[in-house]
Amino acid sequence: MSIYFYWMIGELTIIVFVFSLIIIKLWRTAKAKEKAGKPKLPETLQGKISHYTKYVLRLLGFGLGVLLVLSVFITIERTLLSVFMETAPAPSEVTSPPDLGFDVEEVTFESEDGITLAGWFTPSQNGATIILLHGYGGNRTGMLWHARQLVNAGYGVLMYDERASGESTGEYRSYGWEDTRDVKTAIQFLNSRKADENIGTAGCSTGADIAVYSAALYPEIDAVWGDGNSPVRAQDLPAPKDPLMAVIISSNYLIDWLYTVKLNIEAPTPMIDVLPNIAPRPIVFVGGGRERPIVGSEADLFTRRFAEIAGPNAEAWVIDEATHCNGPVVIAEEYSTRMVQFFDTAFGIPR
Repeated sequence: MSIYFYWMIGELTIIVFVFSLIIIKLWRTAKAKEKAGKPKLPETLQGKISHYTKYVLRLLGFGLGVLLVLSVFITIERTLLSVFMETAPAPSEVTSPPDLGFDVEEVTFESEDGITLAGWFTPSQNGATIILLHGYGGNRTGMLWHARQLVNAGYGVLMYDERASGESTGEYRSYGWEDTRDVKTAIQFLNSRKADENIGTAGCSTGADIAVYSAALYPEIDAVWGDGNSPVRAQDLPAPKDPLMAVIISSNYLIDWLYTVKLNIEAPTPMIDVLPNIAPRPIVFVGGGRERPIVGSEADLFTRRFAEIAGPNAEAWVIDEATHCNGPVVIAEEYSTRMVQFFDTAFGIPR
């Protein structure tokens, strides 16, 4: 069984134990009051109202106190679990599907800190190559749909497994924090293959964060397509609109700190602080417009706000029917057309 199962058992055990202690305490208090004699109720109506009001308020205060303690406990322990599980390597075997539809070359290249990245490369037919970056914990096959659209339009593609994922090496994952250095290596690989006339990046979810953040670091990237961007740091989250969101945002600050401690790395600058560095190169932020429980739509949280912060070179495309990175499922033809047209316009490629 997975560590998540045992963690859940431990979590439930602690909660049951704490509530058992509370029930025992209340029972003993009730017994002690019973021995001391039942307190006499006030005789006046006003006195009775005051007595019962105080009693109800005490119960409510006690219940809220227990709820607060339980919420803090669950937030902390779930944060610890998240950091433990989400930094563990996510290896997987990667094979080229028989219906891929285009030829790929198996390639490997080494990052500046010794990570070996495994990927597929298809040369360009129109003088532009797009680096494709998959979602967290996946592998390069997560961007196959995008690759097909781009290759069919004449683009070259380089898709690879991010560090400690798929068939790439690495001792830990860092939610994209250290993956930007691998994009630098990918650019160097393209330069070595004389495929660097124009270079773009495109990614989904954490891959979108890596794609956009890398553009702020490396001027060789000429255009960026980010679908389902999320916060790189807690500071990238919007101001909370309710207490529950405040708790979620607070837990993200804790996660950031725990990442630096567990992985012994420095936290990157928040996304919102580097977005203006991409101008005047074009960016498209794609986001789902469908509401999700508690947090709302990703378009309201990040897509529109990131585009506004990036500047006039950025565009926000909200897909009302989509939630997260599923635009190619709900409006495949329009998505393909808009993505290809975006890169065509950015690189001056006629059709």
